[in-house]
Amino acid sequence: MNDAPRKRLTMSSKPMTKSAQGCWTCKSRKIRCDQSFPSCRRCTQARRECEGYETRLSWPRESDKKRAILAGLQGSGSPIQKRHMRHLYFLNTTFEDIELYCRLSSLNTLRTSGWGLSREKTWVEPYSDITDTELLHYFQHAAHESLATFDPMAEICDVIIPLLFTGDTVSRRALLYALLAFSSLHHTGLQRRAMSLKVAALGALSASAKAASEGLVEAAQHIAACMLLCNFEILIPSENSGEWLLYNRGAKNIIESSHLDNQLDDGIIRKLLDWVYYHDAMSQFTLFHWQRKTPRLQPTTIETHTITPTTQSFPQAENRRATHFQSPSHTILNILSDVWEVLLDPTDPRTHAIEYRHRLEALEWKIDNLPSSASNLNDVEFVITGDELDVTVQLYQVATRIYLARASQSLLEAPVNLDFLVDKAYEGPVQNCHCRHFFPLLILACEARTDEQRAAILNLIDRTGRKSATRSMQSFRAQVQSFWIQSDLYADGDLVSNYLEMMKTVISSDRALPSYA
Repeated sequence: MNDAPRKRLTMSSKPMTKSAQGCWTCKSRKIRCDQSFPSCRRCTQARRECEGYETRLSWPRESDKKRAILAGLQGSGSPIQKRHMRHLYFLNTTFEDIELYCRLSSLNTLRTSGWGLSREKTWVEPYSDITDTELLHYFQHAAHESLATFDPMAEICDVIIPLLFTGDTVSRRALLYALLAFSSLHHTGLQRRAMSLKVAALGALSASAKAASEGLVEAAQHIAACMLLCNFEILIPSENSGEWLLYNRGAKNIIESSHLDNQLDDGIIRKLLDWVYYHDAMSQFTLFHWQRKTPRLQPTTIETHTITPTTQSFPQAENRRATHFQSPSHTILNILSDVWEVLLDPTDPRTHAIEYRHRLEALEWKIDNLPSSASNLNDVEFVITGDELDVTVQLYQVATRIYLARASQSLLEAPVNLDFLVDKAYEGPVQNCHCRHFFPLLILACEARTDEQRAAILNLIDRTGRKSATRSMQSFRAQVQSFWIQSDLYADGDLVSNYLEMMKTVISSDRALPSYA
């Protein structure tokens, strides 16, 4: 009678001896496991190693209905799309990638603000220990290298600093505040100090607008301040921000009202105008592909016209500056502007017109045959150790030729074979340097088809991002990878990809109006 209580006590206090499932050894032998813990008795008696009961990860078999890797999408779509999607293998993609693919497949565009690529956190804790003098020195030695210019040897700092110490005008104070704001942003990130300096610069710009239209020095200072604020917005763009475009247009308006473009004999003025017109040319690429509603940039005292998302030509700079714009660098910018003026969507019936085809052929000839100081496109060779401006011009020349061919390609024709151009770029600049110009980098990145090419592009983006002089590359990298994913999804299916539509959709997926200068 005393054994029963003792037996119940033993049973209630003994540790778990069974596993909920059989061990992996018995499963592989296809025999019944007694599920003893920590090792089953069958394995112990057979003197086999019990592989235990832990969860394992494994690739599912095609016959495994419980863990199928085939994905199907429910909802609307054509029978071809549904049949295609039922047999798609989604590897290394996210729900956002699939959603974007479905939008492109059904020709839906991102004209609303409900979807977009994620962005990095921009606001940081306040940091106020650095003085204005230290910010000025920091700008001269480091921050100025982040100012996007076409000519890598332009030394835009040598333009800004002399203007900063000329006279005692309201425009000079605007330039000073804008310089300190940009330097503070570059040094510490987006914080209260940088924003307060930016607000002070805007107040001074508003007060100096009238004087800037009357005096050449005041006009140059006002333009330099506008361009610093333009680059402030480009350096760390805020969500739904398009203010960099406003500042660039404001600088253009001052050039026109002050007739500063008649002073090209002055080296400082010439470099300053080059800076403005370069950003203006690149803004046309953004606006041509931007499908969201353009940010409301209302007219102010520094900007006299409402900005609309229509494509505009390069501001006829070649007419005002005929001698200077004969150089290869500005020739390619003018051609780029002509491309966005001429180009039509491949689905547009007007693309079948003979006149349109002739205009495209004329643009191709201009790209292939830049002035004598630039290489013919068929003979282009990237010499990395040579003149940086020559390499930049060649990059833009190759990127423009590729872009024009892809964007104007009819959906019913075979793609143009440009492998020889792509291969030369990947063997040269992509492998051996960093690229501070986002437009050619984007176009070349979209041509990457193999894993090796894509790895080379990602390495190039990383090399460029590691340079302290370069703005954040996270959003740009996300756009490149999104384009690759969409290209792969189209390549596996029956649908024909529309390069121009895909480019517009990927660029518009960014919540901030991007700059590719």
